[in-house]
Amino acid sequence: MAFIANGSFVGRRDNLSELSGLAAAVELGRGAVEESPSAGLPSHLGRMCATPLLKFEEEQELFRRMNFCKYRANALRSRLSRTSPDAAKVAEVEEYLCRAERIRNHLIQANTRLVMSIARKFADARNAFDDLLSHGFSSLMHSVEKFDYARGYRFSTYATCAVRRDLYRYVMSRKKDAQRFATGSDEYLNGCGEEAADEGELTEATWNHLSGSIQQMLGQLDDRERFIMTYRFGLDDSGKRASYSRLGERLGISKERVRQLANRALEKLREWAPEHRLEGLVT
Repeated sequence: MAFIANGSFVGRRDNLSELSGLAAAVELGRGAVEESPSAGLPSHLGRMCATPLLKFEEEQELFRRMNFCKYRANALRSRLSRTSPDAAKVAEVEEYLCRAERIRNHLIQANTRLVMSIARKFADARNAFDDLLSHGFSSLMHSVEKFDYARGYRFSTYATCAVRRDLYRYVMSRKKDAQRFATGSDEYLNGCGEEAADEGELTEATWNHLSGSIQQMLGQLDDRERFIMTYRFGLDDSGKRASYSRLGERLGISKERVRQLANRALEKLREWAPEHRLEGLVT
């Protein structure tokens, strides 16, 4: 259980009456006031933006209470008996952790607009906004856990740097993958095209179309599926086909799970094939 330690927590009694109305409502799960969904946004994004932005003082209080609740839970848990823990104390630990989670979720929701704003700037034909938003939220959640409110900075300053950095790395990683997959698939498909042309089955133009279409479809798969398709069918620079066992070791999953993901990816490719006029080529 990670939390930002603060010397003022030591020996401090928990007094909810000292909290502001917002902090008390969030911590006790009574529900904070929400704004109307933002106009012009899809309904699911509008709901995500319904939590009002926080003032600096509100932000500081919520971060302080979140870390205090974690500190109290940790202190109580450290005094529990390993063999016969007191049920009331266990319930108190769980209550403090529940309060900390409520505050954490509110902080995340209040900064949703920030992630959306940054994700829009990175979105393009190769990087879908929804994917960027998902990665941005992961970065935001990590930032909430790591932010040291006692330094006196606004959380948005800290989170903006973290989200931008992580999305930049994500975009560059996808760009590298796309270049590597394109190189491997071109070589592989060009070789197959030559063989097919010799047999009089497919023209060079058909294989060029197939190559471009496969690159586009690979880009629609998620990261694990694209990785498996690339290395299972030798579409990387080496051109070597990897076994399910080897791929499982590299991904940290079982051979059977790799097989399932490969089958799922192939089903997606078959489903997308008609859009690229490849019905007879993806079987």
